[in-house]
Amino acid sequence: MYKLKTKRASFEVYPAGGGQWLGLSLASPADGAEISVISGHKAPDPFFASGSFLMFPWVNRLEPNPWAREPFYPSTHWLTDGNGIPLHGLYHNLPRILKDETIGENQSTVSFSFVLPTEWEGTTLHKINVTERFVLTDSELKVQYILKNESDSNFSFALGIHPYFRLGDESSIDDLYLFGSGFHEVKLGDYLLPEKILSEEIRFEEEVKLEGRSYDSLYQARLTDGTDSYFGFFSMNRKDRVLVGGGNFYQIFTPSDRKSIAIEPMTATGNFLHFCNDFSHKLPPGEVKKIEFFIRLESF
Repeated sequence: MYKLKTKRASFEVYPAGGGQWLGLSLASPADGAEISVISGHKAPDPFFASGSFLMFPWVNRLEPNPWAREPFYPSTHWLTDGNGIPLHGLYHNLPRILKDETIGENQSTVSFSFVLPTEWEGTTLHKINVTERFVLTDSELKVQYILKNESDSNFSFALGIHPYFRLGDESSIDDLYLFGSGFHEVKLGDYLLPEKILSEEIRFEEEVKLEGRSYDSLYQARLTDGTDSYFGFFSMNRKDRVLVGGGNFYQIFTPSDRKSIAIEPMTATGNFLHFCNDFSHKLPPGEVKKIEFFIRLESF
């Protein structure tokens, strides 16, 4: 377990266990109290049921999938849904190694590299150098991915994170209100692959109480620059709200136990090679790209 701290905030992650998030507490601008905002992974929870994991080189489902052959499939790094469609990419449970850290009272930073499977050697994916960096201040966690293409060919990818949220000690999400910067819903088909962007209606400009509502839904940010988009949630019991942002698309998922809500900022949709291809990141040889998401606690 690794713990990153500032004077009033803390972030815990398990590098050897696929980079699972164990906890995130941020300081309330309203009263200075440290508030837990993550439903951290705890054994014996299944790996994908809590905490957070990285989705890369694709997000959610991808069909047909160019990685669906040796040396990537079958392997311990492969995951499929009930219909046999591969999802969540290949990096979600890879161990991390500490690269560097800078600790301060107001801001602390840590970077990790990934331990890639030996069977990937010689592939293009093995030549994509990925660094995972966390930048923690008292009221915000920035989650950054720095990718360098060290191969001799172009590399297309989608990237996202899959964190589960809760607010403080509340045992259920039913008292939470969900809101955002305005989104278009993306219609999903029978196999939960995206089919159409429903651009006629703007969703989540107004808050929606989560009680009685279940989601496994995909949304496109209506803002021209998706990095300014966000989803947020709050409780009437506090004067703080949590913002989650940085994606062009967001998957919202409420587990059946109602103890958390997954808000997943992503650079692209699922099936990114075959739907909304304009949002596919194309990284030429030798170039570097940084993807950044944020989780912020603020007063309102």
